[in-house]
Formats: sequence, structure tokens, C-alpha cells
Amino acid sequence: MLPQVRQERTGWRDLALSQRHRRWGWDCPAVDLDFLFLEYDKGKAVALVEYKHENAAPQYATHPTYQALIDLGNRANVPVFGCRYASDFSFYKITPLNQSSKILLESQKVMSEQEWVTFLYKIRGYDLPKSIFDNDGILL
Repeated sequence: MLPQVRQERTGWRDLALSQRHRRWGWDCPAVDLDFLFLEYDKGKAVALVEYKHENAAPQYATHPTYQALIDLGNRANVPVFGCRYASDFSFYKITPLNQSSKILLESQKVMSEQEWVTFLYKIRGYDLPKSIFDNDGILL
């Protein structure tokens, strides 16, 4: 069994800092990226993925928050994806957000979990190991 990440016990630190930062003024914008994943391989970044639950409020690539995330990916020369996922992990709706990501995925696509994980392995230059999913596409 893999070691588990310790859960945040109080939750107050992130909320307090976020609320405090808002008081610093309109011209000092920031965003608390709750579910930004840095996908990497051998210590090198391979992609940024902003995950959102299927029931989360819609997000738009034209929003300044996403423009800043896209700018970060462009400066790092890594693809940036938006990913909405189902509660039961039955689908992942992937949106390429910068030019680097559009080379890997031309347009928005809904994928199964196995397809999404296969894609994540592919961007690292690897094939999906057979030990991850069974023959029916169920995560082992």
C-alpha cells in the first residue's frame, strides 16, 4: 500500500490568507489554485493541469486567472490543460489551453479514465503499464 498524504487538519490557513490577500487591493490580484497539478517526469515539468469537479462553476480560458496560468505554461514551455472530472471518475473533459497543449490534443475531448491516464503517460514518453487498469478499463 502506498503511503497516504496527510490531510489538512484545520483548513484555516488557506482561507485566512486568501481573505487577507483580497484586502490588499484590486490591483494586487492572485488566485488560490486549489487543484493545480504539475505533471512531471524525472524532475522536469511536462504539463500543468487545472482540475475542476464536474459541478464546479464554469471557467473560461479568457478569464485573467486562466490567462495567467497559460502565461506561466508558455514561459515554462509546458502544455496547460483544463480538466473537468466526474464524481465517479467515469469521464475527464480535457481542454487544451495553450499552443503547446494543442500540439498534443487539438481540441477539447472527453476521455475515460484509462484514456486520460494513457495520455498522461504518453506526454512523458511512456506506454501505460498493464498493471494500472484491467482489461475492462477498471483501475486496479
